[in-house]
Amino acid sequence: MPPKGHDLQTPWIRSQLIDWLVKLSDREWQEENWASQAPGASDLDEALDFFDDSGVLAEPTGRLGYVLVDDEEVSAMAALNSSLDSVLSSSVSSDAEMIHSQGWGDVVAAAREALKAMGDAPGER
Repeated sequence: MPPKGHDLQTPWIRSQLIDWLVKLSDREWQEENWASQAPGASDLDEALDFFDDSGVLAEPTGRLGYVLVDDEEVSAMAALNSSLDSVLSSSVSSDAEMIHSQGWGDVVAAAREALKAMGDAPGER
């Protein structure tokens, strides 16, 4: 059986998505790379830009066949979008505050679930 994503129209965007989900699911990586950076110098903005530009969070159903392969992945992206929107709509003023906020744990958990849905969770390769 071919791996998930074998016949997608934009498999490179799926690869980028998986890379960002790995980072969103790893609190230690976030501490080293996002929380310790000067304001405005963070890759977190780059991650958020990717999610905006790719549309996988705002319109996951529309990304079926392009980036996502099934309803499980669509649901996982919708859950991640909800968690991320909740944190982004709070009154945090820096990346460090954001990743230390109470709601950020939900973002990390949703990213892990998305990786599982995509068959790319660490330890499942």
